[in-house]
Amino acid sequence: MKVLVTGASGLLGVELCQQLSAAGHEVWAVDDQSRGKVMPQCNHWLRLDLSDRDSYTQLPRDFEYIYHYAAINGTSNFYQRPLAVLGNNFSTDLLMFKFAAENHSLVKLVYAGSSEVVVGDPVSPVPEVTDISIENIHNPRWSYRLAKICAENYLVNSELPWVIIRHFNAYGSNSKAGHFVSDQIEKMRAGVFEIIGPEETRSFCYVRDAMAATICCAERTCREVINVGTDQETLIMDAANIIAAELGFSDPAWVLVPGLPGSTPTRRPDITRLREIMPEFDPLSFAQGIQLTVAEY
Repeated sequence: MKVLVTGASGLLGVELCQQLSAAGHEVWAVDDQSRGKVMPQCNHWLRLDLSDRDSYTQLPRDFEYIYHYAAINGTSNFYQRPLAVLGNNFSTDLLMFKFAAENHSLVKLVYAGSSEVVVGDPVSPVPEVTDISIENIHNPRWSYRLAKICAENYLVNSELPWVIIRHFNAYGSNSKAGHFVSDQIEKMRAGVFEIIGPEETRSFCYVRDAMAATICCAERTCREVINVGTDQETLIMDAANIIAAELGFSDPAWVLVPGLPGSTPTRRPDITRLREIMPEFDPLSFAQGIQLTVAEY
């Protein structure tokens, strides 16, 4: 099959390209490389800014699958560059959705949703179908979340053959700055032993498992929102200690910093639907994933 992957130099995009290429698909990879220079495994590589409508003239119109993963991501960007995050992400999404509609052989448009959409939901584990509420809509953190909410609304009300994957805390050796695992590794290597939000929990999912589940959902379902992650929560304090131990630091003297405004105290997906679609889903534990991540770093 002929497949387009956007955001192909990012954490999820690189793994997507690798798995799709290994499966024998013709992979076209696109990224502007503004956040990473990794070259993904692919048949065709294009460095394009997909927020520019003229970039789409360089793409063919006969893709069967489109995995749209291009976005400005990373928590630090949400707080420091909210206008760029909101403006770039939603305008790029709209241009991509219109481009997807021009591909008449399109079987599936797979959109990278986010667990940020359901931040603050009182139900844990949080299901795919739930009400969305936002406290203090002017918080810069919501720049990323608002774009994702709008994109979901657009797709659900479109005639496109979409699948929305809500990713929950994927990580790996290609994680960029602004994500917990990469930030912790870099800080520890620099001799900084600081933890932000140590009392919070996350459901970390190793990138190889997350993208195998994504491809499986793309091929086995349509017009559904699917949570992709693990249902095992890890305390941020415990996660930092696991990373420290893997890096060879024993019982460091941590500096504990409160979570940032808007940061959720817990994040755990209900993956009942994922397990129905993919009964063979068996993700690595956080300790196992960190062992691989540090070895690959």
